[in-house]
Amino acid sequence: MNRHPFLTHTFAITGALTIFAALGWAQRSPDLNPVPFRSADGKFTGWKLTIPGNRPLATPAVVDGKIYIGGGFGSHEFYAFDSGSGQHLWTYHTADDGPTAAVVEGRRIIFNTESCEIETLTTDGKPVWKKWLGDPLMSMPAVADGKVYMAYPNSRSDHRYYLAAFDLASGSELWHSPIAGEIITAPVVDEEKVYVSTVDGSLVSFDRKDGKQLWEERKNATSAPAVWKGQTFFSRREQTNVTVGGRVMAQQNEVVASKATTTAAAPVVDVRDTMRAADYLDYKKRAASPTEAKSQSLDASVGFAGASKGSANMAASMANLGQASVHGIWAYQGSKPFVDNGRLYSSMGNRVMSVDAKTSKVLWTRDLGRDGVNASLTPPAVVNGKVFVGTRTGEVRAMSEATGEVLWTVNVGEPVVFQPAVMNGRVYVPTESGSIICFETGDPHDDGWQMWGGNGAHNGLKKR
Repeated sequence: MNRHPFLTHTFAITGALTIFAALGWAQRSPDLNPVPFRSADGKFTGWKLTIPGNRPLATPAVVDGKIYIGGGFGSHEFYAFDSGSGQHLWTYHTADDGPTAAVVEGRRIIFNTESCEIETLTTDGKPVWKKWLGDPLMSMPAVADGKVYMAYPNSRSDHRYYLAAFDLASGSELWHSPIAGEIITAPVVDEEKVYVSTVDGSLVSFDRKDGKQLWEERKNATSAPAVWKGQTFFSRREQTNVTVGGRVMAQQNEVVASKATTTAAAPVVDVRDTMRAADYLDYKKRAASPTEAKSQSLDASVGFAGASKGSANMAASMANLGQASVHGIWAYQGSKPFVDNGRLYSSMGNRVMSVDAKTSKVLWTRDLGRDGVNASLTPPAVVNGKVFVGTRTGEVRAMSEATGEVLWTVNVGEPVVFQPAVMNGRVYVPTESGSIICFETGDPHDDGWQMWGGNGAHNGLKKR
């Protein structure tokens, strides 16, 4: 890691963990036992696990009867649990801190640590390969067809950012291409192309075979895209001026936009009826919020106190996303859209919306949670004719895809900031307080949303 003036005992612990990681140390722990969970109305039951350290958790990957999840921002642990019972199966100790949400393909688990490596394990917790990429790593990887895609800062050489492709089996680099900066959340893979949005607002398309850049749009993108039938959909920021108390002030707004994937000359088209005020993209309004204070505190806990953020270009992120911390970008998912059966679904601030992907007609909107300087909803998980979202106020809601009607609400009692997974009639909820909560939905067809973005390509499940 070697990034900051940590205390001597911290280096000693890190060194020990490096040895354990090199040995592939994966063990069971009696301290990771689930306890029963029951909703307030008694209709939803399951279990709850609290990860040591109570750190903010990212979306779990739920595959073949197992849950794979990192121990949160600042942790040095990665865990596997039984997806039915919550029983602890193994713990892998990472050399560096901050495991992201994992992706799984075949018998391989892929994740990166915030500082500063990409790692691949077998599904029984044994290390396969890892690479030191750069410091910090604030996005997560994507995987498709035996290839891993990851963005990183080349902080030991030219200090530029790159998107790279690696062979999943061996870890060998296949190609790397320059990008403007850190990317928002994760790459998105569709057919023979990979797409990224960078924190400064650029949307970029690459050829998966050789990494050749196909086109770039600098349109203040605020989310990773969704790709459907030759169209990219993403959210973007637009600033207007408003008069408040006789003074002209800047107002940040957010809107869903689209661009044809087939040609660089295709224009970006806004879905104007989706535009809304977006104070959560305005750092001047967010700076004094408790959420920002917590992010800065978490930064300090891993050696990023104050303005020292390693290779991260915080000025670009602050201007476009309203984020000025490593933790804030690590956890930021934006208004990431997903398309299911020709309809686009997006959480924007405290609003969930559905848009006809062909006509750009807004079909319905629902305001949930609190509006304000922090986006209150997770990106939607869309499966089985339902839209699942979590809220900062601790609720998980299931809504009808067709009408937006709230079908049920479960209060889990802890803030939910990462997208839930939905598998085998269960919802798996990661919380900001370090818990995994699993409950039965009562419908076995609530199934298929295995990890963040639905699968390792991060492009949802159905695109027809």
